[in-house]
Amino acid sequence: MCLSMIRPLRLLVFLGFISASPGLWANGEVTRTDGQWWARVNGETVYQGARYFDAINAAIDNAGAVTINIRNSGESGPDGGNVYAIRPQAGQTLDFHGHTLHANGGDLVVPVYCDRRDQITVRNLRVTGNPRYGIWFRGCSQVLLENITMDLDDNNPVGLGIRVDDSTGPASDLTVAGTIEISGARTHGLETYGVEGFTIGDVTVTHNGGSGVLLNNSRNGTVGNVVGHYNNPTGGYATFRVANNNGPNVMVNSVYSRNSGRGFFSVSGSRGTSINSVDIADTGSHGIFLEDASDTHVLSGSVANGNPNCQLVRTDSSSINVSGCTPVGSAPGGGGSGTNGTVDGIYRIVPVHSGKALDTTSCDAANGTNVQQWQWLNNDCQKWNITPVEGDYHRISPLVGSHRALEVDSLSTDDGANIMLWDYWGGHNQQFRFQSSGEGRWRIIGRQSEKCLDVNALSQADGANIIQWACQADSANQQFELIRQ
Repeated sequence: MCLSMIRPLRLLVFLGFISASPGLWANGEVTRTDGQWWARVNGETVYQGARYFDAINAAIDNAGAVTINIRNSGESGPDGGNVYAIRPQAGQTLDFHGHTLHANGGDLVVPVYCDRRDQITVRNLRVTGNPRYGIWFRGCSQVLLENITMDLDDNNPVGLGIRVDDSTGPASDLTVAGTIEISGARTHGLETYGVEGFTIGDVTVTHNGGSGVLLNNSRNGTVGNVVGHYNNPTGGYATFRVANNNGPNVMVNSVYSRNSGRGFFSVSGSRGTSINSVDIADTGSHGIFLEDASDTHVLSGSVANGNPNCQLVRTDSSSINVSGCTPVGSAPGGGGSGTNGTVDGIYRIVPVHSGKALDTTSCDAANGTNVQQWQWLNNDCQKWNITPVEGDYHRISPLVGSHRALEVDSLSTDDGANIMLWDYWGGHNQQFRFQSSGEGRWRIIGRQSEKCLDVNALSQADGANIIQWACQADSANQQFELIRQ
């Protein structure tokens, strides 16, 4: 046989091999024509029918590591009592070309779901309706989510936007890029759990019932600019939150937050997060709250109209350097356990053992008015103006009687001496220093006696009296949190 005949023969065999194996290099197309969904792989029809998800899954199952192009918008239809989802395979790209997937089939609809498959891209997708999760990846690595928008109905028992977790296997190398906008999730907008290595770009999160962006137990990653409005506005979640031992090595460019529960919240042992700048205002609770955190830093920006603006609780080696924020529990001059701190501003003074608030027994604040603890009522009888007067010592005056001040009765140095209000005259029995007991807690120590303010008999009841007593290292009724008002 001559060479001119061998080469065409080899080419025919090669083309026949490709034709017999459409999953190798085939592209998938999903279209809708005359009320029917069509799925084609390498030009061959693999599905014709009424269901959007079924058509996409048919293209997925009959193609290899290629791009599946979804050319029309569609709806999920009923879930049938099981998790009903589009399920990409390893190495595939789903490109929705800006079309909308409407989830309308029950509590178990998940528009895109993947379990232990790697190297998957989902791009140019808009999700509406009320899915269980808009996108859910479990135990997957090398995931790219690009140009994803969600406008959800906020009426599903779970109702989460994007979740990537390690619940079934290791999860690493997550990239979230392009335009990412998530609104109306019943819980969180974008959540990770247990992800090793991530690059999350700019994210806009609005009107979500939980946090806007929530990173759990995830490390070694970057986040761009997080913009959030009305995320859990009356609750404790935040526009940007890290939790459950998140970190270390998490770098965030900026957080902009308005009318959310909190702006930035680090909790439950999270560590190693740095935010270059924040612009946070009008939070229902804290603007910035660091609780049980470490090595966590906000480098610049502003916080306004928080309740309080900033607070640190059981948080060490961290810093907040923004206008409008002198962090309670980390006052200038304060430090580790046993050091004094300078406090200046209006605060709620909270006994650690009871969680109540220091309170004047009468709001007319007359001379001799007793001081007690009472449940927080957010009135001026429970707010205290603390001002430095000399060295480490401070005057503590109620807002209802700014000319009065806390005073140890009769210049006493005895255990059990009563704490009351009196016109401020500069006596040493009217001056107190704040000594850190660690973890965002403070002892309030009288200058005259060197004894501690104390909630009598460790009582947790409303009306329990405030006295002075010899300072005890581990007495929670002598330790207070200062919450800026």
